[in-house]
Amino acid sequence: MIKNDYGRIVNVASVDGKDGNANTSACSSAKAGVIGLTKSLGKELANKNIAVNAVTPA
Repeated sequence: MIKNDYGRIVNVASVDGKDGNANTSACSSAKAGVIGLTKSLGKELANKNIAVNAVTPA
């Protein structure tokens, strides 16, 4: 993607990663990590014309 100066990355997270829910601590922390990764990569790759997004179905 960097070589082509274009790309799209879509990660799948969950509303658990944003809000956290009772009895889902493992899932919530894993999905929060996906959301954090998405935000970081989006900032790192923005100047290379690569969009990074996360879908968080509820």
